[in-house]
Amino acid sequence: MSIHTYIRRYTLFLTGVILSATGIAFITRAGLGTSPVSGLPFVLSLITSISMGTYTFIFNMTFLMLEAILRRKFTIQQALQIPVTFFFGFCIDTAMGFIPTRFGGPWGPSFVYLVIGCIIMSLGISFEVIADVIMLPAEAFVRALAKKTGFIFGNVKVGFDSTLTILAMILALICFHKLNGVREGTLINALVVGQLVKQWRRCIEKPLSNAIA
Repeated sequence: MSIHTYIRRYTLFLTGVILSATGIAFITRAGLGTSPVSGLPFVLSLITSISMGTYTFIFNMTFLMLEAILRRKFTIQQALQIPVTFFFGFCIDTAMGFIPTRFGGPWGPSFVYLVIGCIIMSLGISFEVIADVIMLPAEAFVRALAKKTGFIFGNVKVGFDSTLTILAMILALICFHKLNGVREGTLINALVVGQLVKQWRRCIEKPLSNAIA
């Protein structure tokens, strides 16, 4: 690929990262739970003074190390995941800062926040996939684990998300004696975002692919 193609692809990817982070913030601020991968960082941010974005970076660096162990090598693409993940965490904290919370408010407006978040997050993921340059560490680790075990990526992803959600639930119950950060919105997000990604890709993949080629 030419340098201009790389620039276009990474611009699209970073735009997707911003959208994904904004979507996660909307989902979290809805007060109905957060996305499965963000569950542990969010619950930990409620327990400590460390931000959700910082915990997101820490967890993703852990996934990056695990990916490197599984693959038994560390590539330039993996190294690029470090600044991208820092940027992702920064975008989450920034979006969380300007989006007002709906926690404790009427369920209807909270659900609207949740829907907005799912739509924005799925668009961001679609951009990241279409850009086809690098992956965020969590998804890259799932891909490496799927290759190592021979299981289908989608099945490994479900198991990965479920494990993180269960750990977030256990931590919330221990610390708050209730499911703070893990609610019906977490389940809705898990069920809906993947389907929305498929719809977005049907609409925008061809024109975007042509634009960044």
